[in-house]
Amino acid sequence: MLLAFDLDKTLVTDDFRLPEDVAAAVVAARAAGHHVTVLTGRPLIAAREYLQRLDVDRPHAVNHGSTLLAADGTLIERKHLLPDDVEAILGPYFEDATLEFSCVVGECLYVRDPEHERWTFAHAQGRVVSRFVRGLSLDADKVVFHANGRHDEIEAALARSHPHLVRYAWGEGWLEVVPTGGDKGSALARIAQMLGVPRDEVVAFGDGLNDVSMLSWAGHGVVVGPDAHPDAVAVADERIASPEEGGVAAWLEANAL
Repeated sequence: MLLAFDLDKTLVTDDFRLPEDVAAAVVAARAAGHHVTVLTGRPLIAAREYLQRLDVDRPHAVNHGSTLLAADGTLIERKHLLPDDVEAILGPYFEDATLEFSCVVGECLYVRDPEHERWTFAHAQGRVVSRFVRGLSLDADKVVFHANGRHDEIEAALARSHPHLVRYAWGEGWLEVVPTGGDKGSALARIAQMLGVPRDEVVAFGDGLNDVSMLSWAGHGVVVGPDAHPDAVAVADERIASPEEGGVAAWLEANAL
């Protein structure tokens, strides 16, 4: 089997721990001969620790499915928002200083004010945080509007102007805009093709809105935890417990080991 995992709230707990029983079960599944991959909305710099602990040695995806990496971290394929897309997405809101955003290019964030305390986490991760100014020509992995409570308004506008782009609206007003083909389902299909694994032998695990395409594409979709997004629940074939309760570990022990 090809076992495809989301990270946050699937393998990783709400407080960002990778439980020992979950990690051990994933490593054991790989040792038993199964392919193991990870597809996460995190950038590589924020996912690397978990990838190393899980000893992932197959192609995997970060920034949702927009960046496909080989086992050693080298780039296989990258989908990106064109500079015209970035300008069109941010242009109508650039003068509204109350609306915070970031434009993600690899490990770099382009933001209004790089010194603002909201970017402390990015500086701590060792990421470059630069000022976004009009006229920059950026091929972006994604654009994120940050917890502004206006995601419905912005998403509706983007649905009219850029219906081809992938949009993920999160609680508390977050909105991520991802390039066409930059979803996890597209990336998982590419990984399965590279590994020669038929679709009906692919099992995907996830909980969020950005996992829906992956859960739908896989031959078997497993939604994780009591707080999974309703759209993810709707497309999954079964539901298991949260990482705090060892859901993935129990599933693997019963079905893959």
